[in-house]
Amino acid sequence: MIDFSSIKHYLLNQVEQTVHDFELIKPGMSILCAVSGGPDSTCLLVVCHYIRQKYNLKLAIGHVHHGLREKEADKDAIFVENLANMMNIPYYIDHVNVIEYKKENKLCLEEAARDLRYNALKKMCKKNGHHAIALGHNSDDTAEQILMNLLRGTGPQGLTGITPKRNIEPTKSNKSQNTSIQIIRPLIHQSRKNIICFLKDLNLSYVIDNSNQDTHFLRNRIRHSLLPILKSYNPNIKASLNRLADIQRTDHNWLETFSSSIFKTAILKIDDENIILNQQILSENHLAVVRTLLRNAIFHVKGNLRRITHDHIKTLSKWVFLTNKSRYMYLPDNIYVKYDGKKIHFTKNLSKIKKKSFPKFLFCIKNTGKLLISERNMILDIDLISRDLVNITNESKNDPLIFKNNAYFDADVISFPLFVRNIEQGDRFQPLGMKGHQKLKKFFSNLKIPGPERARTAVLVSNEKIIWVIGYRISQFAAITPKTKHVLTCKYTPITDA
Repeated sequence: MIDFSSIKHYLLNQVEQTVHDFELIKPGMSILCAVSGGPDSTCLLVVCHYIRQKYNLKLAIGHVHHGLREKEADKDAIFVENLANMMNIPYYIDHVNVIEYKKENKLCLEEAARDLRYNALKKMCKKNGHHAIALGHNSDDTAEQILMNLLRGTGPQGLTGITPKRNIEPTKSNKSQNTSIQIIRPLIHQSRKNIICFLKDLNLSYVIDNSNQDTHFLRNRIRHSLLPILKSYNPNIKASLNRLADIQRTDHNWLETFSSSIFKTAILKIDDENIILNQQILSENHLAVVRTLLRNAIFHVKGNLRRITHDHIKTLSKWVFLTNKSRYMYLPDNIYVKYDGKKIHFTKNLSKIKKKSFPKFLFCIKNTGKLLISERNMILDIDLISRDLVNITNESKNDPLIFKNNAYFDADVISFPLFVRNIEQGDRFQPLGMKGHQKLKKFFSNLKIPGPERARTAVLVSNEKIIWVIGYRISQFAAITPKTKHVLTCKYTPITDA
């Protein structure tokens, strides 16, 4: 057995400096090391064992079996268990079903795996009384994360990269106890190259996850394709991205600290599922502060900021500064925002909102172009093109999925101005593929669309006729035919992930 506490290596000194600079570890802490068996987590475990005596730490190993790689994942679990036995450290394992969770929550595979991994580690911590979860993220991960955020579309917060330390928000049942679990990342300033060299110098083995080579995943494409290209322009691109993260993190922390007292003053009412802010107090502050306060309000009711885009925050900010009219918006994950000219109300449970709470709206579209409709949380992009640029067969014309987010109309049948409005009592239209007209109520009933979804549906109207139930079906009246010469295209984009 190797005496890890007696090892001398430059990486250990650097990690100790990171631990000191960011106050990652306090004497007497109980730490759960998340170990997958890969090089990063294996190095992490050795590092924590090395400083164990200095900080009088209690260590344990947590391993999450995602159920994705079958026999390979089983071998990883055995490797980690053997590592735990060799180092005489308590070992926990949790099996999760990523595929099932992905389907139930409509997430991508990476998001689903991440959610379940963190949930499993938090559960291990709470059950066994650990204060922190140590993760093996390194400086390469930070560089890759910043590029991922840039490609998806991000603001300053997305440029902060992966933080060395953060608190996990306690569950609602624990909020009154002011207890939280810390996430710490002692290797955050180490490169992947340094980590591999460290393990090689110590003659330590580790496992390789072949899925890290799968370029179907964005992170892997960035790692194996984009970063090498960027490196040809700047050999120190990873260091530059980490420097950017450090600068942005400092500025972001200052802005959060500065805004916190204003946030408290602006709150008119708050509970677990609602928060109401005073518009006047918000409007007296700089736009950067207002955007921070809006994000904080959304985070309070939603629990995270996933799928909250710059367009969402930009639109809400305009309400604060430029209008006193009543407005409302739907945000991802069942979040509803209502503005009455004096107060901005954020609430989580959309199903509790009555239909009469939805204010009516009407937009006039006089020409082609792009239109943001904040009342329905969407963008419409309208263009006029030649018929030969549209590849729609007779078979696809009868497929409603073809027209879910993209609509194609006979430009000679419809005319400007077009109107976008709420659905109204008694609305009728002729769904694509049908000979007769149908009430929207019957149309929604056939599709089994729930009441709240019906109430927030918008329609596109030409010459007082509904030509598109947006996001569902176009009208047969306006559909293109073999005689069509010009096509009006209309693309519907819900404001979600960039």
